[in-house]
Amino acid sequence: MNKFFSTFVALGKHHAEQKGIKWGVAGDETGMIPKHEAWNLTAIAGATPPPVHWLRDLGYDDNTVKVFSQIEGYVSGKVPLSQSWQDLIKAAAIQQLCVQRNTPAHVAGQIVRPLRVLGTCTLITSGAEPWAISVEDVRTACDIADRVQKSGKLRELIISNIRLIFDAQQLCDRGPFYHLFSSRKELRANQPRPEVRKTLSERRNGRKLPESRALWELVRIVFTEKPKTFSDFIRFSQLKVLLLCGLRIGEVSSIPADWKRTIDHVDFDSRPAGECGGISRTLMLRHFAEKQTGREQHSVLLHEAVQHIPTMFEKILEETLDEVVRVTKPLRERLKLQTLTGRVFPDLDANSILPAYELYTRLTGNPQIRVSAIPEHLIQKYSGTFNPSVLREIAHKQVCSGDAFINAVYLYWIRKAKEGWPKLKPGDLAEVKEIEALVRKTMPTKASDTEPIKLADGRSIQAHEFLFLNPKRALAETRNDGICDVNLYFSVGRVTSEDVAKHLAPSKHGIFARYGETEEDRQLGLKSHSLRHLQNTELFRLGISDAIITKRFNRKSVAQSYEYDHRTLAEELSAIDLPPEAQELPERSKTVFAMIQSGKVSGPIVGTFRKIQKERGDQAAFDFLSAEADGFHATPYGYCVNSFTVDPCPKHLQCFNGCSHLVATDNCRGLHLSAAKLALIAHFWFRLSDFITCAKATLSANEIRLITARSKSSP
Repeated sequence: MNKFFSTFVALGKHHAEQKGIKWGVAGDETGMIPKHEAWNLTAIAGATPPPVHWLRDLGYDDNTVKVFSQIEGYVSGKVPLSQSWQDLIKAAAIQQLCVQRNTPAHVAGQIVRPLRVLGTCTLITSGAEPWAISVEDVRTACDIADRVQKSGKLRELIISNIRLIFDAQQLCDRGPFYHLFSSRKELRANQPRPEVRKTLSERRNGRKLPESRALWELVRIVFTEKPKTFSDFIRFSQLKVLLLCGLRIGEVSSIPADWKRTIDHVDFDSRPAGECGGISRTLMLRHFAEKQTGREQHSVLLHEAVQHIPTMFEKILEETLDEVVRVTKPLRERLKLQTLTGRVFPDLDANSILPAYELYTRLTGNPQIRVSAIPEHLIQKYSGTFNPSVLREIAHKQVCSGDAFINAVYLYWIRKAKEGWPKLKPGDLAEVKEIEALVRKTMPTKASDTEPIKLADGRSIQAHEFLFLNPKRALAETRNDGICDVNLYFSVGRVTSEDVAKHLAPSKHGIFARYGETEEDRQLGLKSHSLRHLQNTELFRLGISDAIITKRFNRKSVAQSYEYDHRTLAEELSAIDLPPEAQELPERSKTVFAMIQSGKVSGPIVGTFRKIQKERGDQAAFDFLSAEADGFHATPYGYCVNSFTVDPCPKHLQCFNGCSHLVATDNCRGLHLSAAKLALIAHFWFRLSDFITCAKATLSANEIRLITARSKSSP
């Protein structure tokens, strides 16, 4: 063990002691820490649940062990990590929470998990402790991570932790390692290589945009399908906000109930601006922006912000959010009373007694207590409007019915009696105070979310002041496809970003699986953040100022907005304003001129154009461009501006052989190809030469791509 590792762990123990956290927690034979001794990362960070993130598993990573068992016959199974690896994980978690002030979700998903995978791989293959790992240990962990998570994200997180923890803290005797991986293309996230776009229609980092079929299926679902449950109605509303506003998923989940802000615009005579050809009223969405943290602030604090809503989206957004406020009113009122009184059933007198069948509905949310079914017309009426008054009508009919109680009511109280509750039958009476005490003791996961959340300006916002509330763990509708009586159900929670992300993912319980139109649609999935990338790209495509886009998405610099710009090259060039003299150029020459104006290309023709423009003026330069750059083709090296209309390529398509018609793009500069790759490329272009000579016509990028596909299938 080296002194740097010892210091890092000692500092972690010091921070843990200051927070009153027990360091020497002992796990079982698999490395699992008992629930009462596990580290509550959410509480350590000072964040407000839900969700709650725990540091409880200090054993081998389960999925990593499965991979080893498949490829190397590893049979020992899941066992605890060594004490040094456990100390490293705990010290890293404490440092990220208390010093770096990161969120519990970040620490649990991007620090603890990758370190456990790295530790698992290292201990299985070489048995090395953290300070003794080698480059081969890290490389093996990266390879195994690719098998565990095919997207490559886990691999990137492992390398990121090597840089942020091992190298930065000098924990390893053989380090640093980071530079060894970035030079081998093993660092895709932190140092992304530019993608070479081969056609005008190809997008930069297009994989970050939503898949077209999934996007349009999601739009169809949320705007045309009728939600089957109250919870789905809330999710549909959140997804509409994601589509219309492009907010982060966490920002959508934390929208306050008091969301609406408007500005009235008037002229100098105090008349509405709409009477003078302007806009009289603009709508703004109040929300809490993420990633606004200053150097001395904690990441869990909320920062209040507003977003201006485009006129075309005002009506639909206003109707959607006002409807959410209406249907969640019973939940909001109950949650407010629970916060003020600390009671489970704040609408009841604590000393009163209540029949067990009514307590059953309050505890489970299930409004059906009698054998007689709920009338179908009432179910349809409630499913169409989610009007709380319909629930009151259903409850009245059930209570007044003379039929026998359903078996579920009897079974519920039998199960509760096994947990120490009083033995009750549906008609028996129970004291409210006693039931409340038992709920707090035996049903902690159903406790309502009553904790306030801190704002960056020092204020706090109460849980009932958030817009998106849901019946918490309401199995009556989520598991049994029934109705949850939100008028009586005691457990109220805020809808978290994790819930929305889970239902967008391809799973049997997701939005696509339950509402997809075809079997193929039901297999789809979508990442919420891709919708933010999509809207950012569309705003750029429509010519919106980058400063306005930056302000709309609560970013701190314009450069951040361009990371979300995935326009095609053709869309980027169409946004460039050309001088009137250039409008007479042939279409292909205008494309070349637009690229020259944007500074995206270089080459002999570009240099000659600039020289003529400087010495003889714009018109002479445009005449030169019209004669010499009347084509536009994609090549492996950049773009060829020769049209081939009259004569074939004078270089026989050997672009790398000093051709003056080749213009190199930013992506192509510095591109190094091996001799073997050059030979293959040259062979391909030679095969096209005969076709071009015979055709005597300009090939578009799409035609070249079609020929490429055909040539792959021929010998």
